[in-house]
Amino acid sequence: MKPSAHTGFTLVELIFVIVIIGVLTAVAIPKFKNLTDNAKISSELATASSVQSALDAIHGEWITNTCTFKWGNGQDSSTASLEFNATGYPTADELGDTTNPFRNLLKNSENGDWKRVDVGGGALPRYYGPASLKGDTNHKVTNKPNKDEWWEYNTTAGTFLLHDIP
Repeated sequence: MKPSAHTGFTLVELIFVIVIIGVLTAVAIPKFKNLTDNAKISSELATASSVQSALDAIHGEWITNTCTFKWGNGQDSSTASLEFNATGYPTADELGDTTNPFRNLLKNSENGDWKRVDVGGGALPRYYGPASLKGDTNHKVTNKPNKDEWWEYNTTAGTFLLHDIP
């Protein structure tokens, strides 16, 4: 058999491949642009959901145990003195502090991505997650945290809700 004289790619073939790569890149970059912000939003929503579930579980246990039981992360003797309010929910101070806002509430209490800010003046403390601390300010989607929005824990109703800024 005679060896082929074709030993490389032609200039047209190389340009064609470069154009295809350029088109794929132009389509893919916008898809991945908001990947970090979406991950922060998902993380914040998941943690907020866990906080609400833990509050509901504590309240349910308070009701079934006629208001006398140990609660808290690990339910050991150091958390035996944690307080409830009159409606059977933990007080805001019992959840945790400014360095670890959910210390007594969640099993994995190392929430370095979350920050508690005590506003003062009788106002409820504000809780900021990864998206509300460092997120994007441009996407304003209802019920999804944006930069500078915060979560509030209503100790009377036992709700942990996002304060949406319109």
